[in-house]
Amino acid sequence: MKIIGVNIKRLREDKRITLRTLAKNLNISPSFLSQIETGKALPSLDTLKNIANHLSTTVGSLIGENQKAGDSPVVRSNERKHLDEIGSGINLYLLTSPDANKQMEPLLFKLNEKASSGPQMYKHFGQEFVLVIKGTLEITLNDAVYVLKKGDSIYFNSSTPHSFKNIGQEETEAIWVVTPPTF
Repeated sequence: MKIIGVNIKRLREDKRITLRTLAKNLNISPSFLSQIETGKALPSLDTLKNIANHLSTTVGSLIGENQKAGDSPVVRSNERKHLDEIGSGINLYLLTSPDANKQMEPLLFKLNEKASSGPQMYKHFGQEFVLVIKGTLEITLNDAVYVLKKGDSIYFNSSTPHSFKNIGQEETEAIWVVTPPTF
């Protein structure tokens, strides 16, 4: 998604932040940030959130989700905003229309067989609720491992180190609600 890189570069330059300074603050290499800005690399969701935080914006604004007056509050299934694969085999869909006043962010995660958030545990401000609607999802909170099947749900503080993976033999789908909104 080249739009992401264009928006990052524009915001970074508007704030008079050098590429090297932003890369250092993000703990990524300047060459990787340059590749993101030119559309040659796609950041992970965690990196995208980190970039948005450092540029005082939302991931939604970076991906081109801007609220327009008169936008319908209804999002049709065929009109969902889709983020390109975030990580290997994970697709993310926004379930709400843009709204700067949102208090929560409902998302649809689709994980291919064996897809995971990676070896790193995530930890950030907020809270999360997950409802599995298809397949089997393993969520790790600290050292505790929870296996969720269709219809199961979990609620946790995002400050708890966490990770997730599809351990089923098919695609897993889950509704993920996070606060504060990220997109």
